[in-house]
Amino acid sequence: MKYERGTEDLPVDTNMSTGSPSATATRVAREDCPHLADPEWEALQRLSTVIGEAAVATMLRTLSPTEQHGVALGFIMKEQREVAARATVSTPSTPRVESLKLHMNSYVGREGAPLLRWLVEVDTAITARRIVDPLSKVACAMSCLGGRAMS
Repeated sequence: MKYERGTEDLPVDTNMSTGSPSATATRVAREDCPHLADPEWEALQRLSTVIGEAAVATMLRTLSPTEQHGVALGFIMKEQREVAARATVSTPSTPRVESLKLHMNSYVGREGAPLLRWLVEVDTAITARRIVDPLSKVACAMSCLGGRAMS
C-alpha cells in the first residue's frame, strides 16, 4: 500500500475508492502491515470475524501504526477478560459445608459388646458435629450411653 501524509500527519491511502468497496478494498495482506507483530495480526484477523473484513481493512488504511497496535492490543485484552470471566463462572467460589447426620447406637454394656466400635462412632459423631468444647464432647458421649451412668 502506498500512503501519503494527510493534514494531521497520519498515513492516508490515496488508492481508496469512493464507490462500492472492491475485493481489494475489503482485504489487507499481511505484507501491507509489517509493523504489526504476529499476535497482533492474528488478533485483527479474529476481530474481522466480529466486525467484518471491510471494517478492519478500513481501520488498517486510516489509522496510524500506533493506533493499529492499540486496537489489536485492546482486542486481545478483551478476549482475555472474556476467558477469565468464563473461567470464574465455571468454578464454584466456595465449597459448601453440609452437615452430616449420623446415627449412633447406644452402648448397652453386655459381655463381648464392641466398646471400641461404639467409641469410634461417638468420636465420629463429635467430629461431624464440630464439637470442640470438652464438656460438650462428654455430654454427647453420655447421651449415647443408653441411660446408664458409668462409674
